[in-house]
Amino acid sequence: MEDSIIVTVPKGFAQLMLGGAALLCLVPVGFALAGELPPVGAVIFALLIAPFVIAGVLWPRFRVVVQQGMVTVRPCFGRTWQFEVADITRVMRRVNPNSKTGALAKMTVWAGRRRVSVEALMRESEAFWTYIERNADTSRIITKGRSRTGDQDAL
Repeated sequence: MEDSIIVTVPKGFAQLMLGGAALLCLVPVGFALAGELPPVGAVIFALLIAPFVIAGVLWPRFRVVVQQGMVTVRPCFGRTWQFEVADITRVMRRVNPNSKTGALAKMTVWAGRRRVSVEALMRESEAFWTYIERNADTSRIITKGRSRTGDQDAL
């Protein structure tokens, strides 16, 4: 049998999000030191910083493990769940080529009512896509995307 595939968020993602939150914290600190930070301003800055902190803390929790035909999903929020390739009801693969950054790709796999999305920037995403494309029913796989003019290999 094949070795296991572990899909995770890139290693420096949490540091990037928490670092961004730390940089955003410098703005209200500067206003507070100057004595010109109204309470409404503090709340607005807290709301701006919150998504970065949440992403930095919870995204490293995300993990998809494929081992011996069983796919185990540990989402950012909620409980871990599992499914087999035979349980897949639909697979949607989206490819959007971008001339500046390369192709942006994402695969969403539905197993019953639940779904998991794996993006191209995640580690081991291509191995996961290859596994799903080889083992899932081909009639359930849908590929959507826009191709650049003259570039049909993007799909």
